[in-house]
Amino acid sequence: TLGALFFEALSFQCLITILNTCLITQLKDAVPNDAQRAAWTGKFYACANGLSTVFQFFLMPVLTQRLESKVLWRMMPILPLLCGVAQLLPASFSLDRFASTSSSSALYLIAISALTAKTMDYSLRNVLAEMAYVPLSFEARFKGKEIIAVFANRFGKSGMALILSGLHFSSGGSVGLSSLGLFVTLGWLASAVSLSKLIPTKAEAERLVAERNKSDDNEKVGNGDASKKRQ
Repeated sequence: TLGALFFEALSFQCLITILNTCLITQLKDAVPNDAQRAAWTGKFYACANGLSTVFQFFLMPVLTQRLESKVLWRMMPILPLLCGVAQLLPASFSLDRFASTSSSSALYLIAISALTAKTMDYSLRNVLAEMAYVPLSFEARFKGKEIIAVFANRFGKSGMALILSGLHFSSGGSVGLSSLGLFVTLGWLASAVSLSKLIPTKAEAERLVAERNKSDDNEKVGNGDASKKRQ
């Protein structure tokens, strides 16, 4: 479970880095004016924060009550994956408003992907990750969180930034970010599906927690009896 959480976090942070790069690059082409581009960016992050608030305080309590965690893990990559596929479709196979034949249409497809990923990162992923840690032992929770938070998240961002810099330098500035983004999205989907197979159901998680608590109580009682005998 910790290994699956590690690779899920690594692939997701790589995707976030690519989406941010794509968004900045496409925004420069679609909105040349600096003031308008700054206003567009402000509205984008305002939408991300607003949607995250709605998800975290209103939708997440309902979703976690009615759906299993493994279902939510599998649902998260779907919309970024559809947007990534739409960016690579030629105009003859897609509607004009969804085809990536103009800078504005490509911008909105990338914006939808980035907005979805950021909203899920701020609200859904953090909650699901905490739920995945609950059935684990104390040592697994403590060390696993530290390794994933310190190494996987930061290495995903910095490592992908170095890869993008190397590709930009080696290709003379022409990097297929859309293809790379789709590839990383598929990797995130694969890691999320692999993780979902290891996530227990609500009933199984409650049973594991109850057994762990009972084992801890028995150990405390045993230690207490041993200390009394020594006294």
